[in-house]
Amino acid sequence: MALKHTLLAFLSRQPLSGYEVAKEFAEGFGGCFWKASQQQVYAELRKLEQQGSITYEAIPQPGRLDKKIYAIAPQGQQELLDWLNQPTEPTAIREDLGIMGLAGHLVDCQVIRREIERRRQLHAAMAQQARTMDEHFAKNLESLQLKDLYMHLIIRRAIRYQEDWVAWCDESLQAIERSVN
Repeated sequence: MALKHTLLAFLSRQPLSGYEVAKEFAEGFGGCFWKASQQQVYAELRKLEQQGSITYEAIPQPGRLDKKIYAIAPQGQQELLDWLNQPTEPTAIREDLGIMGLAGHLVDCQVIRREIERRRQLHAAMAQQARTMDEHFAKNLESLQLKDLYMHLIIRRAIRYQEDWVAWCDESLQAIERSVN
């Protein structure tokens, strides 16, 4: 998967400004599954527009640059469909905390404990953020359109991912506690 597929997927749901897309990566759904800076988002939007995969409507704003509202173009829709019809592979786990665990015996156990506690807090907060994103979908399951049902299901995956991290942190903290006592 590439950043372009993520952007095309967002725009397949509804037209968005570059700011709204970047905000999704910073605070919303996109941040759960793909990391991208605001600069990366805007650069990729420009590239997709130049390739004819998306279009934009310029909305004049007095005293400011025009606001660009991006929409997926037929070519972008086809690119997204081609990608959707390909099988996916699990992503390799690239996790700093896992590598820290390999060498954790070289530092005082408090160092690793503090990091696990910090990560527990981060993952608990991300789980809550995902639950908040899902509230509307979860309350209206029976009447969801298919695109919103898929959104609900993938947000549920994000929630489970974060909750699993919290459970692992709890398990790890208990194991460390037992080993030092």
